[in-house]
Amino acid sequence: MASLHSITLDDGRRVAYRVFGDPRGFVVISCHGGLMSGLDAAIADAEARERGIALVSPDRPGIGGTSRRPGHRMRDWVRDDLAALLHHLERSGLDVARFGVTGWSEGGQYALAVGHAFPERVTRVVVVAGALPLDDPATFAELNRTDATMARLSARVPFVARAMFAASRVLSRRFPRFVARVSGRALDASDAAILRGESAWFAGAVADGMADARGGVEEYHAFVGPWGFRLEEVRVPIAVHQGGADKLIPAAWAERLVERLPDARLRSYPGEGHFIVVSRRAEVLDEFAEFVRRPEVG
Repeated sequence: MASLHSITLDDGRRVAYRVFGDPRGFVVISCHGGLMSGLDAAIADAEARERGIALVSPDRPGIGGTSRRPGHRMRDWVRDDLAALLHHLERSGLDVARFGVTGWSEGGQYALAVGHAFPERVTRVVVVAGALPLDDPATFAELNRTDATMARLSARVPFVARAMFAASRVLSRRFPRFVARVSGRALDASDAAILRGESAWFAGAVADGMADARGGVEEYHAFVGPWGFRLEEVRVPIAVHQGGADKLIPAAWAERLVERLPDARLRSYPGEGHFIVVSRRAEVLDEFAEFVRRPEVG
């Protein structure tokens, strides 16, 4: 398991991160899924190492080991937290003049925000089962019932949402197989099978992500809030990976993302669900293969 590192920002907040894969490899920033921490990238540790990729996985504000920042938006995270982390990585000897970004589920919009903010430095963004902007009421109406309910609770009765997040953490730590099995009931068969096989990974990332239930409420505020940029303004190469049987993110959203992004292509997996981040992790990392510098032999 990769060690947890942290940096301290000028405002005193702490930003926690882990590095999976090859610690001296080509840097790919991993934007974790909703209500999970940067531990979710642990599932791709071996594949990243094989490909010469340093998979840098930070925790967002109020999640895992990162300090809260009430009212934060994606652009705040990119401008302050991520920019400071990139500077720290550079001082640590990693080459971040050019780097890749990937984001799963809620992390997809953060990955796009990075591409928007650093168009000269980002080689490619890979969005895995990512959402459309949800400040549009028509799009929000298409959101799955669980996320829509938690977003409303977080906005209207946050103490109820906090209680649910705290309970989720306790259950995930004590009964990981139970949590994985129950979570799988709301998903398609392929996702349920993945969660049964990877219950320790899933429950561990959920429990770590819910270290502070207030952070979960603030994550939902950011999830459904304005992005601060338009999809049409993200001018870096983008690959969108989407499962056709995803019950959390409608497959049609991936098509709409690709239509609106200036330089994007879609890779679909019919019959697979939301957890293609696990089953297709090799394919996701292979998107960065052309940017990895291999040492010359002989």
